[in-house]
Amino acid sequence: MKFKIIGFTVLLAAIAGSAALAAQTSQGVVFKPTSVTLPAPGGLYTGQDAALLNSHCLTCHSAGFVNRQPKLSLAAWTAEVTKMRTVFGASIDDANIKMVAQALVDRQNK
Repeated sequence: MKFKIIGFTVLLAAIAGSAALAAQTSQGVVFKPTSVTLPAPGGLYTGQDAALLNSHCLTCHSAGFVNRQPKLSLAAWTAEVTKMRTVFGASIDDANIKMVAQALVDRQNK
């Protein structure tokens, strides 16, 4: 699956990055601190159903990306969310597909 391959690639990159930050000394490997930049505002969902959308959608999509999508019906969003699970491997179980789709419809109608 593409999702598992991407996850493995990210893990390898993290290991390589950690090794690059390490300095070899007579006492062994010493890790140096580093920093990361988190997404700017708009990267996370806020407001109603934010926890649901952040837990199911942020693996692949920023809130800004999803919020810029055209208005879709509940049936269309349900099909999109189902596709994200079946085709792209999103971690959304069957019980949450309709809840996520409804949350997306609710956001676009505000």
